[in-house]
Amino acid sequence: MAEPIEILNAALRRANANLEQPLVADQQIRESADYVARNLKNRAGVRLLMACLLAKLHRPDVDIRKPYTEIGDTDAFSGRTLR
Repeated sequence: MAEPIEILNAALRRANANLEQPLVADQQIRESADYVARNLKNRAGVRLLMACLLAKLHRPDVDIRKPYTEIGDTDAFSGRTLR
């Protein structure tokens, strides 16, 4: 299991190496992700999406859908910290 900084650095390298080729093949998903990423009115959505993606890549056993009230369980993710 790679550390979060290693995951982010690898993602940046991969994206920079393929700027002309989209990483997401499905156009509808790509357009939805683009809408969320470029929405200047609400940056919280992008931060939440990135945090959940990173959490799932770092610790696949974490359930990012688990209610915040169950924080303390070993498989919960608060959206703020990774343990």
